[in-house]
Amino acid sequence: MQSGWQYLLISSAIIGLLALADSVHAESLQIYPEKVLLIGPESTQQLLLISRSDDRHRDLTQQATYIPKDDRIISVTQSGQIVPRAEGTTSLEIRIREQSLYVPVTVSGLLTPAPVSFQDQILPILTKAGCNSGGCHGKAEGQNGFKLSIFGFDADADYDAIVKEGRGRRISRASPAHSVLLRKATGKLPHGGGRKILQGSLWYRMIQRWIAEGAQIDNATPTTIRAISVEPKSVRMHPLSSQQLQVTAILSDGTRRCITTEAEYDSNASTIAEVNTDGQVQVSDIPGEAAILIRYMGHVSVSRITSPQTPSPFTRLQDSSAIDHTVWDKLEQLGIAPSDPIDDATFLRRIFLDTIGTLPTTHEVRRFLKDPHPEKRSHYIDQLLEREEYADYWAMKWADILRVDKNIVKPQGTVAMTRWLRKQIKNNTPYDRFVRSIITARGNTFDEGPAAFFQVHQNPEMLARSVSQLFLGIRLECAQCHHHPFEKWSQTDYFGFAGFFTGVGRKTGAWG
Repeated sequence: MQSGWQYLLISSAIIGLLALADSVHAESLQIYPEKVLLIGPESTQQLLLISRSDDRHRDLTQQATYIPKDDRIISVTQSGQIVPRAEGTTSLEIRIREQSLYVPVTVSGLLTPAPVSFQDQILPILTKAGCNSGGCHGKAEGQNGFKLSIFGFDADADYDAIVKEGRGRRISRASPAHSVLLRKATGKLPHGGGRKILQGSLWYRMIQRWIAEGAQIDNATPTTIRAISVEPKSVRMHPLSSQQLQVTAILSDGTRRCITTEAEYDSNASTIAEVNTDGQVQVSDIPGEAAILIRYMGHVSVSRITSPQTPSPFTRLQDSSAIDHTVWDKLEQLGIAPSDPIDDATFLRRIFLDTIGTLPTTHEVRRFLKDPHPEKRSHYIDQLLEREEYADYWAMKWADILRVDKNIVKPQGTVAMTRWLRKQIKNNTPYDRFVRSIITARGNTFDEGPAAFFQVHQNPEMLARSVSQLFLGIRLECAQCHHHPFEKWSQTDYFGFAGFFTGVGRKTGAWG
């Protein structure tokens, strides 16, 4: 039995290799970037080798062989990262099976490198290593007498903490390698956070050179980062496959710099796609879609990873709105066949509960089921939106969303604001005007209006959290508590945005 399993595994591996060889011949190979410019001794460039066809996308970056024409100028890791060794110009051969691609490479700035920027180069290292996170030196009281600004937002304060505080004991300009900053980061001195940087690594050499240059703060305004971009921005992947991300910083002067090793990565659905600290995405055998969040020095980009299930052919129904069109496209992209259309009885029950919060009467059910009109569903929706119960039901929901608590705003204030909410829904007030009226409210909380909202949210911090979550769908608590950047929506989030489509700013026939 064991030999049989071994035979099966070997046969599967051979078949897979043959399929890969055939696919490389059949599909077009693309390399990103097509030419490489490395400036400075600590610069790097992550390559991407992609095999594309009409319906498939495969990352071959780690399967290729990299052969520098002159290995005295550059070296290349197995993951496709180019590292400079000496100034000059050369080319890199990228070989996959019997095909080869060539990328020109230019290396400069090694003999007389530009000074290391504390803000643009040192702070990103501290952020990626977690030194200035909330669980380490970035928390309010710091850690063991050493405090950094959270995620490096205050470069001046961080510079003072590293260079000037503690009588400057953390930095040794005369012997950079013996600096407490480096010795603790590499684990040579006891460090509660453990080893954060490998000795001799890119990060180590950059910090060491910064100290050797005098540990200066940027004299002039450093080249600011305008944005960051990621490749691929979106990709459909096969189960159990992998994808290397490539992140580039776009500077204000138009130049571009690879920051794949310095950027931070998070997945909002790790059961579908996980990502490591180097930007390598690994897809599981669970179909679905994941968003990989990339952060660098206050800038954010997203790569969307789709792992469709085995597609089930289905016929698209006619679109009745732009939302229908988007939903059909997403279902096709994920390979998910929609449920069969519901019958009239189920539709009526759901529409009553969703719109006015009650079940239909026996008479209403019988009348609806006997109605032969082909557009009776849309007509019945319009009728429900005009009923008094609709305004009552959604006024109650919005009162819960806005936390109209009688223990805080008193019974008179609760009644006044609920009446105001009911009037907005009854009069079909557009959503933007509805929100503007709330956040700019003035007057007595006992008057019919939304002023009680500010009595519930009594300080700016609480108010900012509520407004961003209710009306923008953004949780500021993620930034405050350093939670995962993609938290699932709560019921409050859902109903807050459900009001956009149903309760406030509705259009006649929008439910159809």
